[in-house]
Amino acid sequence: MKTIQLMLILFVSAITLKAQNNIKESNVFSMDGNVETMRVAPGGMLLVGTSDGLTVIEAHNKNVVFQYKSLGKIKPEELTLLENLPYVVLTRGYSKVILSYFTGKEVFNSSKDGWGSVFMVRPDYTNQKIYMLGGTAKGYSLGVFDMETLKNENTVSFTDKKTMGAYIDVTKYYESNGKLFVRTEKGIVCVDKNNFTIDWVYDDLDKATPYISVIADSEKGLFFVTESDGKKSLLHKIDGSGKRTTKKPEKLEAIPQALSITSKGLLVQMFDGKDSFFQMYDLKTSENKWEKPVDIRGGIFIAQPTETNLYYASHNGLMNSLDLTTGKTQLKKEIKTGPVFKNVVLLENDLIFYITSTDMGIANFKTGEFAKDPTKFKKATNLISSYDTKNDRFVVSSGTELFFIKNDGSSIKVMDIDFKENETPTKIEFRDNGILLGAKQNNLLVSYDGKLIYESYLKAPGQSLLGKIAMGAVTAALMSQSVNQNMAKNYKDARYSANAATGMLGEMNKRFSATKESRNYLYILTKLEDGVGLVKLNKEDGKKVSELVLKDKKPEYEVDDDFGILYFKNSKKQITTFDLR
Repeated sequence: MKTIQLMLILFVSAITLKAQNNIKESNVFSMDGNVETMRVAPGGMLLVGTSDGLTVIEAHNKNVVFQYKSLGKIKPEELTLLENLPYVVLTRGYSKVILSYFTGKEVFNSSKDGWGSVFMVRPDYTNQKIYMLGGTAKGYSLGVFDMETLKNENTVSFTDKKTMGAYIDVTKYYESNGKLFVRTEKGIVCVDKNNFTIDWVYDDLDKATPYISVIADSEKGLFFVTESDGKKSLLHKIDGSGKRTTKKPEKLEAIPQALSITSKGLLVQMFDGKDSFFQMYDLKTSENKWEKPVDIRGGIFIAQPTETNLYYASHNGLMNSLDLTTGKTQLKKEIKTGPVFKNVVLLENDLIFYITSTDMGIANFKTGEFAKDPTKFKKATNLISSYDTKNDRFVVSSGTELFFIKNDGSSIKVMDIDFKENETPTKIEFRDNGILLGAKQNNLLVSYDGKLIYESYLKAPGQSLLGKIAMGAVTAALMSQSVNQNMAKNYKDARYSANAATGMLGEMNKRFSATKESRNYLYILTKLEDGVGLVKLNKEDGKKVSELVLKDKKPEYEVDDDFGILYFKNSKKQITTFDLR
């Protein structure tokens, strides 16, 4: 069997690559099999699936970490990374192998570890566990594994066919308040996360019910399950022993979309395909507390309960709040904005920040008025936004304009944006000297007082070529700071970091603490004098640092943006690395 040959490149005339300035050809890695897929993994690693197995490269250390050939050919769809964890999952049918890609250690093998099948792998970052649903010799089971070592700590077997049925449904799996809930053929199984024993089985659900939701407050003995087949929707209240506490389930107005246990009762958000409904149900009797459901036209973009109120924004551009005690709207007339919400963030003192496809502003739920006149967009082509914690304001790009807006509703237009090639900003990144807005070919940096520091543009190498290039890593890196969907969490500083452990998880932290330098650069694919290539730009001033020409009509490569490495598929069995730092 051939082995990987690691060669330090000084000059290789057969390789159709040309490095200019400081981008250096680092190494060549020769594979035993044909390269089927390349995947950049967190921590400065490249996972290479070949026709011969899996090879993992640590390019900065000129090191092949390991080869794993037990499964033979690795297809792209068979390779999965667990987010924020140093593990790669290899799937073959219903079998799974989990490897530490830092060491090559096989930390789990379903066939060797007594699992005939594994349908689902789900990390629990809060409790540092990994859960797996699958089949063992005892039948369908839930496996509980230590996140650090993948040691099997518990196995919960679903063996009682009378109450659990003949199968489990891995698409119906829930967690709530220290409990796990698994959907079986017969109903819902409640598993305690402290000792991983079955608390109870509730078997009075329709077998064919496709829509199910579960919410619990186990300390108070409150368990609620909703089910719906699209026509009939029901609410089941269950006690701590798994018994329904009412003679029959409570009928619901429509398909449940969200459940919230509040101090006033169980709040249920529903949708019938046309209208939305809210109703409050008694925590003891599960009977409705409001005289009738609150009917809202259209779907709900966001609904956020507080201690006393429910604030909502509907897709048709209307906002209001409900009194959780009475179900009455607080404002006689809903706050009307432009159509199609893009982002909504609940602020303090009954204020709410919103962005629609036509305008943005701050509204007051107590008065029903806008804090200031809404800011209308000249033309919204791609709305992205983020929160500037340093200056306590929102930064909004409409695609054609850049704005700063404060919590009091006052906004300023910073500048017009005119990216070439019909591009619009896809990311917002806060840096020490300013705010970076970028796309594939265009980037600009504006100071925190709104002055343009630089604007850069590099022409695309051509649409026909771009369509053939495997540049997923570059695109992912460009999009990594597009935080529109996380703005509310960012505003509240509530994002959870899973990399707070020791051992292998701590190793990930250690590695990323050393990547700050690489994050100071942009890598732009463009047409150079000698052919298509990458240009390295300094984010601080937009100046070109170096460039790398890829003399290949169909270049296939991956870029590790954090660690500054380019992996180029030089031939069917060869990968060349370039140090972009």
